[in-house]
Amino acid sequence: MIKMIVVNSGIMQEKIKGLVLSIDSPKFTFQKKEGVRLCFSCDSDDESNAVTIVKKTLKSDPIICGLLFSVKSE
Repeated sequence: MIKMIVVNSGIMQEKIKGLVLSIDSPKFTFQKKEGVRLCFSCDSDDESNAVTIVKKTLKSDPIICGLLFSVKSE
């Protein structure tokens, strides 16, 4: 069963989507957008590591780091 990595943010969703898709390892694939939720699948079995990588990537961006967002697996 594929788990989803979900990023919740009300703004800058296209920028967030681009940043997540630019991660080389593990590889993320955009699945769907549901309101403020951006849903991605991931080719890694380690969900907690995937969530950590997404958080670090978003926090390293000078614009996104100031936004209120959350990242979780479902």
